[in-house]
Amino acid sequence: MSRDTKRKLVIIESPAKAKSLKSYLGKGWDVVASYGHVRDLPLNRIGVNSETLEPTYTVLPQKRTAVAKLRKVASAYKEIYLAADPDREGEAICWHIYKLLQGKDITFKRIRFNSITRDAIRAASTAATDIDMDLVDAQQARRVMDRLVGYKISPYLWRTVGKGLSAGRVQTVALRLIVERELAIKGFNPKEFWPVTAEFEQNGSRLLTKLFKFEGKRADGDRYSPSDKEKADTVLERVREALWEIDSIEEKKKARKPVPPFITSSLQVAASGRLSMPPSVTMRIAQDLYEGYEINGETTGLITYMRTDSVRIEPAAIEECRGFITEKWGVDKLSPRPRRYRASGGAQDAHEAIRPTDIKRTPELMAAFLDPRHLKLYTMIWKRFAATQMADAVVAETVVLVSGADAVFKATGQKIVSPGFSIADPAQLKVTGEIPSLTEGSVDLVDVSAEQKFTKPLPRYSEAALVSEMKKKAIGRPSTYVSIIATLKKRTYVELKEKKLFPTEVGMVTTDLLIRLFPHLFDVGFTARLEDLLDLVASGKKTYKEAVSQLYTPLAASLEEAMRRLPEIKASMVKETPEKCPLCGKTLLEKMGKFGKFLACSGFPSCRYTRPLGEVAEAAMSDVKCSECGRNMIIRKGRYGRYLACSDPNCGRTQPVPVGVKCPVENCTGELVERKSRKGKLFYSCSRYPDCDFAMWSKPVARECPRCGFPLLEERKKGVFCPSCKKKID
Repeated sequence: MSRDTKRKLVIIESPAKAKSLKSYLGKGWDVVASYGHVRDLPLNRIGVNSETLEPTYTVLPQKRTAVAKLRKVASAYKEIYLAADPDREGEAICWHIYKLLQGKDITFKRIRFNSITRDAIRAASTAATDIDMDLVDAQQARRVMDRLVGYKISPYLWRTVGKGLSAGRVQTVALRLIVERELAIKGFNPKEFWPVTAEFEQNGSRLLTKLFKFEGKRADGDRYSPSDKEKADTVLERVREALWEIDSIEEKKKARKPVPPFITSSLQVAASGRLSMPPSVTMRIAQDLYEGYEINGETTGLITYMRTDSVRIEPAAIEECRGFITEKWGVDKLSPRPRRYRASGGAQDAHEAIRPTDIKRTPELMAAFLDPRHLKLYTMIWKRFAATQMADAVVAETVVLVSGADAVFKATGQKIVSPGFSIADPAQLKVTGEIPSLTEGSVDLVDVSAEQKFTKPLPRYSEAALVSEMKKKAIGRPSTYVSIIATLKKRTYVELKEKKLFPTEVGMVTTDLLIRLFPHLFDVGFTARLEDLLDLVASGKKTYKEAVSQLYTPLAASLEEAMRRLPEIKASMVKETPEKCPLCGKTLLEKMGKFGKFLACSGFPSCRYTRPLGEVAEAAMSDVKCSECGRNMIIRKGRYGRYLACSDPNCGRTQPVPVGVKCPVENCTGELVERKSRKGKLFYSCSRYPDCDFAMWSKPVARECPRCGFPLLEERKKGVFCPSCKKKID
């Protein structure tokens, strides 16, 4: 088949970007999407040679149709441009596509762009290069490391704790942070302290102060305040008897600089705190802003690439920003010199910080194109970037010291002298209240008091706080933060309650076991060093095999020792109880499973009686008879909530739990049963489903509506209501 030498083909990940690229590149260019990864390690085997450590790849089953289409389309072109995202993952996608499509007389080129705008795309198309195999090797090394840990250690968890669990090279270390914080909270010993505050008055102006020194020693904070009521009362007595005067009023002006532009972790933390957005939602909205919106007939990206750990800003963007500031707020609001920020240690610096692609697209202009959530995130990004090139803010801080007898009280106030960058981003500049007009000299004591307080432990991690800690400790990378937290929740290792991450019993037991057996592998420092090693691979200073070997050597040694101790570990996970099985009379054993601790009959497999730990035996047995064999059925808990199972292990029949209310559908002989949706929400439906499709979310009540005669009512938070006439029933 002859190939077209006049037209060029661009292969990009997302179909959402294809339309934009096509319009920017114009005639002679065609654009198709690969829909993300097309090849990966096989699903049903490890796919890594244990001797050479070389991976074996296969086309993903769900991508076979897409790959066949790509091959057919690519066969007509002589020049193919690969345009996946500008990071290691994107580089690897390009390489996999190249390996699948390579053929005689085809030239492959790699184009990279940090934003989806006309100028960025056209500039990238004229600066095409080869695939960066160092970046590809870094991604392959990460993928193989994760596969080795997952496929080597997860089966060990299945044999000791329960099926369905998994270990992860980074995932387990992140879980360790959550578990160690929980243990620290539970083991925390609060200490009592009594901070002392006093209010003074001078010429009608009142000043609220805190005890700063007592008998020549610092007295502020939980460490120095009186440690019990008796000591606090002594301080109060001395304070009330003393004469007071203002010793000094000192004012200092301090310049405050704007913070760097957003990176992935700081964006997730700020969006969580200011907008109450979970990291997963933040990244999804940021992806939309990156891929772009149709504005004035042209689809364009609104922000630069959102998976980055670099605070670097392109010189052209700095100049554009400074020009905008001069025009909008005046040259006096501009920083004297262009501000450039340095990336922290460990940052890949592959592409620049998260910023608007065009500073002239103000939030006010974008309000017509964006929904409220997208606009809020865009506004936060825009303000943070605009502030980077603005003048310092100046804050005047006033410190007042009031002394008398053996005590010194202190008050601090702040006021903004020059707003500087806070004109663009007010959220960055927070000040305390101003000090009232005072002069040195005598003051009157109005009131003094001491309040009992107790020291508190560090709080549990929120999702955003965990991302911040992972960034700080170099665990994971911007592209993996959200997926790591999602995996921990999916595996039921953690639960999100009141926006905090709580480790489950399974998570704590699993973490303890993995740290005991593989202490080196799941050490925070070791994980961070592997991330540094991957950076060296990406820069060409280390090879793929050197990186993978550094993980595989301790993994193989630890796994060999763990297998030797397998009988001992399995025995330690089972505890004999004094309770007897209600079915066969044999001893019940306490075991650990995927959903936590449970009791199981020691007569397994001839007797399959189980129930969750802490649930009484009577609650586990029901009066419902099995329709197959007539035996009593047992209430069990599974992935989708409670269900009934026949007490005879040879029968095996299961069915939903009935709630004692007949189906209200006329002529239906079914009854309502408990069920759970795929998202875990409890609902009630007819036992004859799918013949009868009646269902309701609220708990049914076996009582006829006195108003309209409907055969059942429903229980809600605010009382009992009729689902038919919607009236509240007394």
